[in-house]
Amino acid sequence: MTREIPGFYYDPEKKKYFKIQANHVAPPNAQYSQQSVKRKRSELATHENKTRFRQRENKEMIRKAPSLRHPLVNLQREIGAIESSSRARQEQQARIQASQLHRGELHRFEPWPSSYSIRYVLRNPRSGTLIAGSARGYESSVSVCFPDIDESQWSYDHTMERVLFREPYSLGSMSLSHSGYLLATMNEGPQGDCFLSAHLLPEPDEGGNYRWPTFSHPIRIRPHYPMSFWCSAAQPAGSSAYFAIGTSEGLHTLEGTSSHWTLSKKPFKGNILPTRTRAPPKHSSQRSVHAVEWMSQDVIAAGQKNSNIFLHDMRSGGSATRLRHNDAVMEMKQMDEYRLVAAGPSSLRMYDLRFAPKMLERHDSSKPYLTFPEFSSLPFPTFDLSTELGLLASPSQDCKIQLFSLQTGLQVSSPLTGHQYSSPPSCVRFEYGNDTPEWRGPHGPSLLVGTDDVVEQWTW
Repeated sequence: MTREIPGFYYDPEKKKYFKIQANHVAPPNAQYSQQSVKRKRSELATHENKTRFRQRENKEMIRKAPSLRHPLVNLQREIGAIESSSRARQEQQARIQASQLHRGELHRFEPWPSSYSIRYVLRNPRSGTLIAGSARGYESSVSVCFPDIDESQWSYDHTMERVLFREPYSLGSMSLSHSGYLLATMNEGPQGDCFLSAHLLPEPDEGGNYRWPTFSHPIRIRPHYPMSFWCSAAQPAGSSAYFAIGTSEGLHTLEGTSSHWTLSKKPFKGNILPTRTRAPPKHSSQRSVHAVEWMSQDVIAAGQKNSNIFLHDMRSGGSATRLRHNDAVMEMKQMDEYRLVAAGPSSLRMYDLRFAPKMLERHDSSKPYLTFPEFSSLPFPTFDLSTELGLLASPSQDCKIQLFSLQTGLQVSSPLTGHQYSSPPSCVRFEYGNDTPEWRGPHGPSLLVGTDDVVEQWTW
């Protein structure tokens, strides 16, 4: 080992000592200036460290026996030598997530004047306002509960409840647009009539108070001819509030703001406006749309009672039947821009539009991308899915919530699936935490469950 001499540098290649020159005296590119020597010593130290690490690694590493690599043994996957597929990893993550669910009561709505059964639950992600659509006999109501924003997380109290409206109608659906407009579809009124109710929900001001807009009463939009409003879905983004509505007379859209709204019928084969001379039979399965979902900002998927699923393009105004379910289509949810899940009273299937034939054979159902053989539905099926968790949740008639894997279609065991309710839950809705200042809900995904007059929140 060479001896260190202050002010000199030993060059191992030349085996000589050289005087270290000051940086301001040494000529450009000098090999033994203070800066050059510092760099060489750093490189030498790095090289020595790497050499020592390799020596230690070779000495201490436990190597697998060659027999484990033999194809007849096939233990490489079990010991992690071969990575599993992304689908298998997602399935494993979904089961782990489901096993960590725990239950909590989010809010119990007050009876007005007697108890109602919750049918639909929504929460405004910007304001935290909890919205519940309820029914009792032939009467329906829509109530909101404003959160206490002084807390670190949204909490709810019955003193902050408000009834938006109560009507002797049947509540068909509820949708909330990104701009804060709530749409409720109302059917089967005293005269057999129906209407759409649009309401702009208030946002909290700087002091945390909620002030109602100028139009505090819901706007009623009535159709120009008899029909029933079955379902609705809000456009995910856009410059204004825009809704797709499934009716007994085909697909419609609703666009507007404040008190100015336009209800438009979208053309489709067999979807013709009724005339005075020849009124079509009510609720004809050839026209009736019972499920709508936005596949993108411009494309609407509409499911019909006769099992057909057609797509309508807002840009071109054209429509085409792309899928045929093996049951009446009563509910649909988008998984991504190509895949959607459709449910009927006895069937739940996932379809991929990329594999759908352009022409459907008569009376033949489309080949599903994935099936859910253990699906058990309520009389009117309802479900929600989370692509982040890879799970689908659906209430069943045995007073439980079913969880399915979006990778295999099989049921997933969880504390949620093991919980027994006193009556069948009526609705489920996944929520996603975000990092915006307005969001004060759970930081991770959560599931809202409506049962009787209670909204529960299952969190991870």
